[in-house]
Amino acid sequence: MKWLDFVLCLVFLGAHSQLVLTVDLGCEFRGLKLLRGQSYQPVGQCMQYTCQEPKLMVGKACPLVDGPKRCKLVSDATKPYPKCCPKLQC
Repeated sequence: MKWLDFVLCLVFLGAHSQLVLTVDLGCEFRGLKLLRGQSYQPVGQCMQYTCQEPKLMVGKACPLVDGPKRCKLVSDATKPYPKCCPKLQC
């Protein structure tokens, strides 16, 4: 009977260790917890942060835009990234 208890204990510990190893730690950004692959856009800002790996955040911002002086840059920070990025209006 002791042998069976030992085997069952090993099986339980092995299954438990696999569960612990597969937990996705995600990222924490300004107090906000994100899962791997999840993105966050700060309110009023045209940029996006994405949790790539545990504790690895990647940020994206709009490209620099330049054009003739007669054109103006138009943007809308209420839209999601990248639709909020400035565009030339001539």
